[in-house]
Amino acid sequence: MRSAVRAVAVLALAGGCASDPICPSFVHIVGGDFARAGNTLSWRLQLEELPADLTFNQSAVPAFFLEYRWAVDLDSDLDGSVDLRLALEHFAEQGASPVTTAILSATSKDLLEVQGAVANTVGTFTASIDANTFTFETTATAAPGLANVSARGQSTWTTSYRWGADPDDQCDEQLR
Repeated sequence: MRSAVRAVAVLALAGGCASDPICPSFVHIVGGDFARAGNTLSWRLQLEELPADLTFNQSAVPAFFLEYRWAVDLDSDLDGSVDLRLALEHFAEQGASPVTTAILSATSKDLLEVQGAVANTVGTFTASIDANTFTFETTATAAPGLANVSARGQSTWTTSYRWGADPDDQCDEQLR
């Protein structure tokens, strides 16, 4: 069920306001790096600013809608489309009260296989935060296709934030 909800939310939230001044600093991407050391792959996503805590399940965000996402989209087979995603994300929960807490305690850490608008969880990864930077780390064997990721050009860093129900109540950014 979670994958189906994720697909609906991705389709419903295709809008955005990249680099719009109304978008908060935790959405503005200022850098992205990739490294591979043997079997270990890591990505860094640097943001303008990243607060220690954020409010999740905001009352204006409809249930099951994507509220926050910090991710790296991967083109592991070099065909020009995303086929894997490492994502820290939170979907607004039905009936849940807003809660202000640490980002890593409220987000899922999913390694996703992406097929168009549908994404299925195929694994997990480790995530950490240092100041305004997320680090995602996994192994080349954590999911099919990761063994083929060897260059920065196979990665696109993305962020998304929704604060209400209106289609314009969302910010999205990406760095290639």
